[in-house]
Amino acid sequence: MRKFFVCFLMFVLFLSTAGVAWAQEWPEKEVEIIIPWEAGGATDVLYRAVAKYFPKYANGKQLIIKNVPGGGSAIGYGEGAKARPDGYTLVAAVNPVITRALMGPAPYHPIESFDPVCLLVNNPCYILVNSKLKKWNSLPELVEYVRENPGVVTVGNSGAGGGNHLVALCFESAFDLKFIHVPFDGGGPSVNALLGGHIDTVVASSPEGFPNVEAGELEMLAVFAEERLGKFPQFPTAQEQGYDFTAFMWRGVVVPKGVDPEIVEQIAEVFKAVLEDPDFQKDAENLGQNALYLGPEEFGKHLASEFERYQEIITKYGLGEFYK
Repeated sequence: MRKFFVCFLMFVLFLSTAGVAWAQEWPEKEVEIIIPWEAGGATDVLYRAVAKYFPKYANGKQLIIKNVPGGGSAIGYGEGAKARPDGYTLVAAVNPVITRALMGPAPYHPIESFDPVCLLVNNPCYILVNSKLKKWNSLPELVEYVRENPGVVTVGNSGAGGGNHLVALCFESAFDLKFIHVPFDGGGPSVNALLGGHIDTVVASSPEGFPNVEAGELEMLAVFAEERLGKFPQFPTAQEQGYDFTAFMWRGVVVPKGVDPEIVEQIAEVFKAVLEDPDFQKDAENLGQNALYLGPEEFGKHLASEFERYQEIITKYGLGEFYK
């Protein structure tokens, strides 16, 4: 009986240590992250910066960026929701993962289709204009012009139903304005359209348009935050100009529903390590990224809270196809 007990105990210990060893093996191969927009936008730029440091904390394995634009992010999120839940397909979770599904038909549910992994950054939005073609030098000038000419000024965004689109709609509603909203498949294309003079303004978020602002090609009429951007302190906030309006774009990581919780925790730990890397922090600062880590549980609460908040805003203003 004693021999049986000893053998049984050794077997249990073997299984437990084998389980730990198995858990520590993630990732065993390259990891893919779906970006639901074209290359060049704020989300794409951030995750490419993260990918640079990912192998250092992920057994040397690469984080592969897969851009899946279209449908105002619905196509990419739909593909992510249907991916195999093995921990090797990640999805960039940004405000539109919620707003797009609330404003019209989408092949996924923002809460039920994914498991939360972590929050990475929380960045302020702003209004961009073309420095050479601009018609206004301040936010009050723009607002006055739009009130006198409703339905004339075009405002680009990174996708119909996306976070920047919703920010523009909320600003419009808050101050009784009427814009023409022009969606693009990502922040990069919207900024390019502004540079080409095809639209009047763009609502964007860090770091969209930063290189062009540094080059003097674009200017920020207003920053939707309590404080000016540290990288561009010359541009005032909306509050400074008499408009009490703030708006942020958060970016994190989710996985298809059903990934092993232990794997989810390990994925989160890898991203946390990247955020704490001094070299990454320098890169993030240059990109205007405000790092803010939340683990799986806290990020899940954040997503649930954002779902309720956006649902209230969208229904209140009758935004999107569902609430017209």
